[in-house]
Amino acid sequence: MDKLNRMAVFATVVAEGSFAGAARRLGMTPSAVSQHMRSLEKSLGVPLLHRSTRRLALTEAGSAFYPGCEAMLFQAQQAEQRLAELRDTLVGELRIATTIGIGGRPLAEAMAPLLQAHPKLTLRVLADDRIIDMIEHRIDIALRVNRQLADANMIAHPLAEWPMVLCAAPRYLSQHGVPETPQDLVQHRWISGAFSGAHLDLHHQGGQQLKLRLAEGQIVSDSMNVMRAFTRSGLGISIQPLYEIEDELQRGELIQLMPEWRPAPLRLHAMTLERAMPEKNRQALRYLRDYFHRHAEKSLASGADGVFN
Repeated sequence: MDKLNRMAVFATVVAEGSFAGAARRLGMTPSAVSQHMRSLEKSLGVPLLHRSTRRLALTEAGSAFYPGCEAMLFQAQQAEQRLAELRDTLVGELRIATTIGIGGRPLAEAMAPLLQAHPKLTLRVLADDRIIDMIEHRIDIALRVNRQLADANMIAHPLAEWPMVLCAAPRYLSQHGVPETPQDLVQHRWISGAFSGAHLDLHHQGGQQLKLRLAEGQIVSDSMNVMRAFTRSGLGISIQPLYEIEDELQRGELIQLMPEWRPAPLRLHAMTLERAMPEKNRQALRYLRDYFHRHAEKSLASGADGVFN
């Protein structure tokens, strides 16, 4: 490593034409530059420069050695410049891991303005309802809900709190009846997710809390989209994020059950591995926060009871 440093000093001396000029450029003293040159020539076993009081000139060995040192120094400077661009400007690839549901409309609407404003920034989305290893896949930001916050080495940036609702398709309700009380839910068919388990915690808008023990669902999936598809097909009741089923509720494909009772909410976080992040990561987090904040205000204005924090 010392030899590489001395090669860089040698290339700078030649480029500047003097030890004093190289010293100014490198932030060193002329005597330190001279010492680096003596050490380099000693290690190589040949002189690289002819020295006089007025000028420096390359020896034959120096002329042969200089192009490689110059190229090395240029590549190092280019690498440092590229790193600075990645750190301080919005260029390069941004990798986001997300669940399939969030990776649809929410992520697209949140990130579209950023990508439109910075055409040199590219986005790679890894959408999977399973947890993706951030280090293995070089993930910059992972969007995860509270059930997935398992790694203490990650930094969690709160983004949103999603209310969860009970819902079923009209077809199912016409065949099995509409539950009127929480206790009625025990007798119904369930489409279960890995997050819910055998118990259902319900919170009443008046402050009451209730825990129900449910039979294992006939259909179990770790994908919210899969659960939603089976729910729309009339095969049972499921718990869904309110934000993700607003369109189905408006079209009548799904019916919200007992709206005064809500399951525990899901909290959405943006997970990162480091606090010191490139500018593209910081800006992506800002756009994600802004997106969810706007939807919180929209929800309050429309009378919804807090879709987001």
